Amino acid sequence: MNDPLIELLSCVTDSRRQQAKRYVLANILLFCIFGFLCGAKSYKALCSFIEERFALLQAAFPSKMKRAPAPSTLWRIIGLVDGGALEAAFRRHAAMQHAALGGGPGEVVAHDGKSLTGSYDTANDTKMSQLLRAFAVGTQIILGHVAIMVKSNEIPAMQMLVGELGLAEVLCTADAMHCQLKTIAAVKASGGEALLQVKGNQPSLEAAFEALPIRREPDDCYVETGKIRRNRQEKRMVEVFPAGSILDLPEWRTDIVEAVRVTRTVQRRDVAIGWKWRCTHEVAWYASTRQGTSAEQYAAATRGHWGVESVPQRHTERSSP
Repeated sequence: MNDPLIELLSCVTDSRRQQAKRYVLANILLFCIFGFLCGAKSYKALCSFIEERFALLQAAFPSKMKRAPAPSTLWRIIGLVDGGALEAAFRRHAAMQHAALGGGPGEVVAHDGKSLTGSYDTANDTKMSQLLRAFAVGTQIILGHVAIMVKSNEIPAMQMLVGELGLAEVLCTADAMHCQLKTIAAVKASGGEALLQVKGNQPSLEAAFEALPIRREPDDCYVETGKIRRNRQEKRMVEVFPAGSILDLPEWRTDIVEAVRVTRTVQRRDVAIGWKWRCTHEVAWYASTRQGTSAEQYAAATRGHWGVESVPQRHTERSSP
């Protein structure tokens, strides 16, 4: 086993009896991963994928398996896998790939929660499963997942994930839900910094940020304009204001050292008014715990955060095929 991923998968605990280990767990897990990537969404489809390519897969990853497993066998094997051990293997593999692609200090890591497609069951009144993931913007790699408990939300999940991954010297971004003192404390405890959107869930902080431009000029400003595409042009202006002691909020002074204002101007040609340009403005505020970051870097971080939105999530039911 010279492939890094299959070597890591071989470390996943196999809970089957010795007599039931006809199929090598690491190979089965790897073949299922290949099947998922090729669009297989059920145990039957996974078994068909393995059976059709069994000779090729065996040549690339030799094992004692003589044939592809049946759907019921695959269901039993997957059902006994320890999810925590499997996640740990994926995290180690992601960290290796992240480092190989040049990821490291200064990286922007976006955090976002997603519902797993196909994980709900209306017959049994089962809600959709949710995961929170950490996505490295520069290398386009998901560094880790954590399950969001049924009676909880993304906030404690992010605090847990940041602590488990130990994201030192990176900039962690998240939406307004995570603008919490405990989240900032968790990020800083791991050695990283936070860039969190500020909205109405923190009204006092939002009001303090909106008052900053009246009190002083921004320390840095960056403007980027996109090309006209589909009768639409976007312009973004990013301004950086000092915060900290300037804020009249003792609970936020220590942690929030810079306030970032992103003004997004969009011009659209509207057929209803004779293809004339119609202009809209949107303003978003972000709280940053990192000092000395340029407006251009903040522009890249805020735009890069939305890359996590385009990563799909799929789910395979653990039900009888």
